[in-house]
Amino acid sequence: MNYSNVTNIDESNIVLLGVPDESKSKARRKGTRNGPNQLRKALSESEYFKRSGKMIPICPIKGSLSTKKVLDIGNVQRKNLYSQICTLLSQNKIPIVIGGDHSLTTTTLHAIKNSTKKLINLIYFDAHPDFVTSTKNYYGSVVSDSIDCIDIKRSVFVGIRACEPEEVFNIRKYGATIIDPIDIQEYGTKKIVRKIIQTCINKSNNNIYISIDLDCLDPAFAPGVSVPTPCGINPLELIFFIKQILTKNKIIGCDIVELCPSFDINNITANFAARLVKEILASIIVES
Repeated sequence: MNYSNVTNIDESNIVLLGVPDESKSKARRKGTRNGPNQLRKALSESEYFKRSGKMIPICPIKGSLSTKKVLDIGNVQRKNLYSQICTLLSQNKIPIVIGGDHSLTTTTLHAIKNSTKKLINLIYFDAHPDFVTSTKNYYGSVVSDSIDCIDIKRSVFVGIRACEPEEVFNIRKYGATIIDPIDIQEYGTKKIVRKIIQTCINKSNNNIYISIDLDCLDPAFAPGVSVPTPCGINPLELIFFIKQILTKNKIIGCDIVELCPSFDINNITANFAARLVKEILASIIVES
């Protein structure tokens, strides 16, 4: 059981694809390569009730899946991700990439920039800003490796709480907008959503991409990640932010990365990731 409700790309408007690769991760915890398949398993187990031999889907909290034409094309190799994203965008599909380590986002952002010829307004949920410049081409240098693809003044980083000194320097150098968990506690979710939208949304460019590293969550709620970091946001806050953004603005794509099943506890991280996919699908705006 999965969320594919069409049988080919031509019929779809949203395409899920997994990239079971962690080759550019330097985390001591290994296993994010198993994230895509574990998330799919959670989708088929935790988001359905079984009664009288029937599988009954659970409805999203808000929004609807009825107008969404979703195709899961399975897993692709990292070396094919760039061309796959370019192909999907040329067909006006919205890709949702399931990782794998966060460096996959670098490939996706370059594909979007080169396909659309526009800078990307990036909404980046993560415990870490991934703004390292002393090392390239790995999961901690996503932003610096993609800096030519991003409109940094129209991007925002949410949940940040574990910066290296050079990342603090780069954040200040480029004037990046950072929202840390203490900001969320101080100002509340509604004001934070307004700040995200005011920063990232403008009429001249709707090239909005959302990247979600599950370690943006506090490890009490999401132990199954490669780099758990205390003092994170909670699952309902993340769902609220995502749904508020999606119901008001079109996006060009999205990813969910860094699910590490080998360190999960009772599948709570995978089950949340499955619910996150459902709520994204329910709220995302598609062409009518």
